[in-house]
Amino acid sequence: MISKFSVKKPYTVIVAVVLVIILGIVSFTKMTTDLLPSMELPYAIVMTTYQGASPETVETTVTKPVEQSMATISNIKEVNSISSENMSMVILEFEGDTDMNAVSLDMREKLDMIKGYWPDEVGNPTIMKLNPDMMPVMVTAMDSDKLSNTELSELINDKIAPSLEAVDGVASVSSTGLVTEQINAIISEKKINKLNEKIEKALNGQFDEAQNKIDQARAQMESGKNTLDAQRTKANTQLAKAQTALTDGQLSLAQKEVQVTSSITNLKVQKQSLQTSLKTLKTQIAKMEEQAKQVPDAATKMQLAAQIEELKKQETTAKSSIKALDKNLKTLNNALKQIKKGKKTINSKLTQFNVQSATATQKMNDGEIKLAQGEAQLNSSQQQLDSSKEQAKEAANIKNKLTVANVKALLTAQNFEMPAGYISEGNTQYLVRVGDKVTNQKDLANMELLDLGIKGIPPVKLCDVADVAIVDNSADTYCRVNGNNGVVLTVQKQNNYSTADVADKVAAKMKTLTKENKGFHYVNIMDQGVYIDMVTGSVIQNLLMGAILAVFILLLFLKDVRPTIVIACSIPLSVIFAVVLMYFTGITLNVISLSGLALGVGMLVDNSIVVIENIYRLRKEGVPVKEAAITGARGVAGAITSSTLTTISVFLPIVFTTGLTKQLFVDMGLTIGYSLVASLIVAVTFVPMMSAGVLNKVTQKDSKVINKLQTLYRKVMTRLLNRKIIVVAVTLALFAGSIFGAMNIGSSLMPSMDSTQMTMTIKMPQGSSMEETASMTDTVMKKVKEIKDVDSVAGMISSGSSGISSMTSGGSSNEDQSSMYVLLKEKKKHTNKEIKKEILKKTKKFDCEVEVQESSMDMSALGGSGISVQIKGNDLNKLRSIGKDIAQIVEDTKGTQNISNGSEETTPDLHVVVDKKKAVKNGLTVATIYQQLSEKLKDASEATTITINEKEYSVNVGNSAKNTLTRDDLKKVKLTGTVSGKEKEVTLDQVANFRNSDSLSSINRNQQERTLSVTSEIKDGYNVGKVSSAVQKKIKKYNAPKGYSITMKGEMESIQETTGQIGLMLLLAVAFMYLIMVAQFQSLKSPFIILFTIPMAFTGGFLGLLITGKDLSAIAMIGFVMLAGIIVNNGIVLVDTINQLRESGYEFEEAILTAGTMRVRPILMTALTTILGLSTMAIGLGQGAEMMQPMAIVTIGGLIYGTLLTLLVVPCIYGLFNRRKKKAE
Repeated sequence: MISKFSVKKPYTVIVAVVLVIILGIVSFTKMTTDLLPSMELPYAIVMTTYQGASPETVETTVTKPVEQSMATISNIKEVNSISSENMSMVILEFEGDTDMNAVSLDMREKLDMIKGYWPDEVGNPTIMKLNPDMMPVMVTAMDSDKLSNTELSELINDKIAPSLEAVDGVASVSSTGLVTEQINAIISEKKINKLNEKIEKALNGQFDEAQNKIDQARAQMESGKNTLDAQRTKANTQLAKAQTALTDGQLSLAQKEVQVTSSITNLKVQKQSLQTSLKTLKTQIAKMEEQAKQVPDAATKMQLAAQIEELKKQETTAKSSIKALDKNLKTLNNALKQIKKGKKTINSKLTQFNVQSATATQKMNDGEIKLAQGEAQLNSSQQQLDSSKEQAKEAANIKNKLTVANVKALLTAQNFEMPAGYISEGNTQYLVRVGDKVTNQKDLANMELLDLGIKGIPPVKLCDVADVAIVDNSADTYCRVNGNNGVVLTVQKQNNYSTADVADKVAAKMKTLTKENKGFHYVNIMDQGVYIDMVTGSVIQNLLMGAILAVFILLLFLKDVRPTIVIACSIPLSVIFAVVLMYFTGITLNVISLSGLALGVGMLVDNSIVVIENIYRLRKEGVPVKEAAITGARGVAGAITSSTLTTISVFLPIVFTTGLTKQLFVDMGLTIGYSLVASLIVAVTFVPMMSAGVLNKVTQKDSKVINKLQTLYRKVMTRLLNRKIIVVAVTLALFAGSIFGAMNIGSSLMPSMDSTQMTMTIKMPQGSSMEETASMTDTVMKKVKEIKDVDSVAGMISSGSSGISSMTSGGSSNEDQSSMYVLLKEKKKHTNKEIKKEILKKTKKFDCEVEVQESSMDMSALGGSGISVQIKGNDLNKLRSIGKDIAQIVEDTKGTQNISNGSEETTPDLHVVVDKKKAVKNGLTVATIYQQLSEKLKDASEATTITINEKEYSVNVGNSAKNTLTRDDLKKVKLTGTVSGKEKEVTLDQVANFRNSDSLSSINRNQQERTLSVTSEIKDGYNVGKVSSAVQKKIKKYNAPKGYSITMKGEMESIQETTGQIGLMLLLAVAFMYLIMVAQFQSLKSPFIILFTIPMAFTGGFLGLLITGKDLSAIAMIGFVMLAGIIVNNGIVLVDTINQLRESGYEFEEAILTAGTMRVRPILMTALTTILGLSTMAIGLGQGAEMMQPMAIVTIGGLIYGTLLTLLVVPCIYGLFNRRKKKAE
């Protein structure tokens, strides 16, 4: 219907064509140009500063709470963090379809809930959404042979940078290497001590008089004390003599009493003993006398009588002795009575003596009490004086009053001007301004900070306590451009602005500024605009060349200029139509979308070829031109619509993918889809209309080559149909072989691209000074500049990093590393890879590590590069130990270089271990020691700003100790504590010990667990996929401790994720194509037969990669997806023709042979036009063509092999699947 309308209403079609051309031109001029499609990456970063905090403190205080709060946000996929000195960075990855604007609000709410619990030193967290637009669009290096560094910096700061920031689309302009002047007010210990001496001298004079009075009173008191002591001594001597005499008498009587008592006791004992003996004798005598009476024997009686007599004598003697003892006892008892009487007399005298002595002592004590009271009063007065003196000295001690923080606050308060309000006087209203800002350095130095109120001491000025001077930061910055001092400007664009347009505007502005401000010159060492123009120009060139080659093929096959002209006109019309659709759907002109157009050029002629070939055949059969145009287009409309839909359908599943695959390739899918839709519309409208006008005459020119090819095809096909099983078996074997070969093809995420811009990083040994790094950078720069293909080189060192750059570099100060931009000549003779080898060769013997990135525009950075092995666990020491083991495994694997075990980036620490007991005794705590040390070690910071001669200076206040303090000085730093209300000074080494240690410069975490990453680069000639697989196999054999896990990350992880996404996309694409063909053929078998063309084409695609030595990258895999959509069209045409011939009465095998013979030419034409359309891209002509080259190679290889096997194998498969119908027929 639409073809008939087009032929009947040609002017309507012409108007539509003109309208499309106009819209296309306008759309093309208004489309933004970028390197990559506009991508909203599902990443966000929370950055928080914590001044003076170690990585461990940052992790505990800031990072962990942020991680915990962020993990509760919906759609969160992964949480990573880096805790470094002074900085916490938490990187959040969300699901691909997350609304990042809404997420940012949720993040802010969560952060507001936790930041109130942080110390005052923790800054407000900053939320950043990651976006490719954050990359600079231009990096410009500027130097001068006429202006000094300061003059050049002032010119850039005052004119160049503001002018560039005013350019439409520019978001910010940052500078590196600017030499800026500032006023430093460095608090001087010498000045403070000197002023304190003056204050102390003045205070001492005021206290001298009071001290003299107290001293005189004390002297009188000492004289009284001496007199009293002399009197006491004399009295004590006399009393001692009397007491000694009485004591001696008392002692003598006591001794005599003891002697007499002892004698009496002895006599009594003797008397008792004699009495006992006497009693015994009497008893014996009585017994013997009784015995003598009873003994009859006379002799015996005589003996007994003698014995009795003897005993009686003894009895008599005993009685005599007892009488003598009684006499002696009486004498001794009398003596004892006399002794006791003497004792009583002496005791009485001693009591009287003690009473008299106590009275004298009391009088002496009263005198002493009075003297003590007087002395106490003097001591109290002395203490009051001393206390007043200490308090006055403490109050007047400016060392405590004028700390860095206090001086900053005083300067801010004094350098103040602010409108307070209005007053009215009559009809006039006055604005009341309070304060007056400082306008010169002298006034700043003489600014009064405080008045101590001490006689003879004037108010304290800033210059009394600090060295005030204008200084620059030339010692803290390094930037060289081709060996000369310079400044590097980095320009970033605003969102939704064309990168190329912004870069062009900035470049034009720089030219204008150069003319207006002579004395400097510049070079754009990184310009995305130039690179984008080169790449897009290259793609457009390949597009045009592909179109020309496609037209040439048509002319070769058709042997007629007129149908060739029709198709030639349809190509630009389809492209313009596609551009219009791209503009209205918001697709930018970028490498991906333009490559989609270039890929579509070869395919968009397919529909026109089928239509024109059918019309041309009818004309040759004698059908009138208009009828042939209408009938020819109508006859194939269904088939080309179906084939177009099958090709487009391969990109429909991209909506089910996520991440990088979707972000990158949705533009390509839409662009190819638009071009194919445009070609379909052109084929059924414009081609019939134009054919009706130009095909009035048809020449009967048959191609001898085509005729011979058709004859040969029929002979070969006749033989193959008799060996169908063998043919299919061989085909499947070849496919299996190609899969095996594919498994040995190296894999990568993105192909590397050649460009005129390279970057370098120079890493010096840890602890290197900035001067050493600068010297080495100069040497390396000189060597790089010697390379013939190098145009310009710029090098930079950042003495202190912050933000993302700081975190990703481990949080170090960066004084031991520098970065370099290398600009190559546009007509360079060597590739970037060769230049990289030359740079590494020239710098091999240098005492530094040189890293070279082949292209600053390399898309491989989107998914990381090289090998990365992530180790998870909690103990840092164990992580470092495992990291060394894994690093050794990686090092032992072929193809790896520059291995990092994750522990190299360490910071030497001097750990101050506070002895808490000693600290408490001296009135200190760990916190107060930290505060006092921190005050001495803190960098100078801005207090206020002043304007001198229309130039603004920042006023920075700092401590002189920061610059002069050594390790030994640190031990002797004086600390002030408070003990019993009094200040006490001790040195640091009196309350602390010191320990050397190394700690990680940063602590990495993944999913709220500590991690350590072992990384490695891949040597030239090796593939990241193969090397990663080899490393992964070895790691699986490693027995990690319990609680620790090891995972492959880096480029391999991105490759696996992308492969999975594209694999899903391919499976869904095949399913969609099958369903579309089922709807077209109204059969389940025919579409299944056609699907066999896909593995055939894949075999050719794998062979193409193997022959050319290309990796299986994401771009190549998209080529396979697209190949599936293209190759089935040949199968559709062939199987559809076979079915039509069978329906029209042809025998089974004849229908197969005739259909193949009939479709050899159109199938070859469509295949060759697509192949030649991609040939320039496959060859890799032009800048940046390397990126899309694998896709073109896969498509060409697949089309060559797949087209051949479609013509030869599909008929055999058709015969196998329809054997029953053949028998029935």
